[in-house]
Amino acid sequence: MSQGHAALHEWVRRRVDGVAVAAMRADPQAIAAFVHGRPGLDAHTRDFLRDARNLALTFAIVFTAVLEHHRPDGRRCQACGTLECRTLRRVAGVLAAYSARPVPIDRAEAWRRADARLARCRRPATPLGIEPFEHGFVAWPAFDIGEGDFVLVVDRLTGTVTRWPRLSPDVLTREYGSRPPLPNSEL
Repeated sequence: MSQGHAALHEWVRRRVDGVAVAAMRADPQAIAAFVHGRPGLDAHTRDFLRDARNLALTFAIVFTAVLEHHRPDGRRCQACGTLECRTLRRVAGVLAAYSARPVPIDRAEAWRRADARLARCRRPATPLGIEPFEHGFVAWPAFDIGEGDFVLVVDRLTGTVTRWPRLSPDVLTREYGSRPPLPNSEL
């Protein structure tokens, strides 16, 4: 698959993930209360609204399976063996037509990703400080364990966790927005 198709695969994956995250964040009890509190809804609309969360999760799982099968493998689609995957193009067209968008990372998800990154690097469990900034969230071990001054930046749109030196908020915002992040070296 060409570089453009690898980028398209990532674009589709982010939107499918966004649908799943939006559905998981929805409160089933709040949905049920909303539907119950609207006596003027016709039966079809009521049934759809009641089931919308599960439908969105189901279709996100189905699309995830399609993406896993039709992923880039060098220059070709792993499933089709072609340079241009028609399945991926169709899925992207549907997602674009119905305005599926990635869901921005929230504070809780940023904390979870930063904590997982530290755990992957075999760090002992440690509380994290976390603060929002223009491009996402900055996380740091609450207790400095003496292994250098760094922070983790969790990108608001992609959820990517990268390691950065400790910088003032203004400098970090400017640097993060203007150049690629530092390499993801082991912490």
